[in-house]
Amino acid sequence: MNFKKVATKNEISVAVRKYLFMGDTETESLKKEHYYRMALELEPTNPSALNKMGLLSYQKGDYREAVRFFDAVIDSGKVKNLFPIYFNKSIALKKLKQYEAALNYLNKALTFDSDNLQAQAIKNELQDIVDEKYRIQAEREKQAVYGNLKKEKRYTSWNPPTIPILAHMMYYKNWHVYKHRRYFGITDEQKIKVASMLGSKEFCCGTCNFYNNGKCKKKKSMMVDREAICKAFQPGN
Repeated sequence: MNFKKVATKNEISVAVRKYLFMGDTETESLKKEHYYRMALELEPTNPSALNKMGLLSYQKGDYREAVRFFDAVIDSGKVKNLFPIYFNKSIALKKLKQYEAALNYLNKALTFDSDNLQAQAIKNELQDIVDEKYRIQAEREKQAVYGNLKKEKRYTSWNPPTIPILAHMMYYKNWHVYKHRRYFGITDEQKIKVASMLGSKEFCCGTCNFYNNGKCKKKKSMMVDREAICKAFQPGN
């Protein structure tokens, strides 16, 4: 006879708590998992059982499975204080080297406990990793741009930076820091202004910091069309 079909809601809750307790008191991970899965058979969205399965998966090194269990807790809608779930998911994502996603969920965790020192320390570590990643990426992009310019006799293309990056150049002194942080502080009005300046070609090689008498100062031998633009563009001062 299927216990779940004949048991009352209260009886199921009692059985779930029993299985969770039995799992918590076990020392072997396989036995723990057995009891937690029995709890989930009776109550598939039980947040405690899902979180415990996520932690077990993490301990076994199955970080993707751990993330799936933590997501199931979040999707259940049964947990008000999501700090431990967001924190656990962030740590699993960090193991998967998904550093930006890990940072995103750690920031979500800190909305529930902004003074948590452990979370703050890991956040700083993740932020350094993400910033370094984008610094290297930006350097590679710059080298690629200048490498392509070197092969040409005259640059005539229209290949501007993105509107958010241009907006950071215009409105923030430390735009190198802010440009990869989810469009930090950029308003719709500022984006529209930048788009207009691109459309009218107010932003072009002729108004770039590197433009000098028809040449790019970064590549002195390179002639450039005044109305061309590349991703190395910087608005003139």
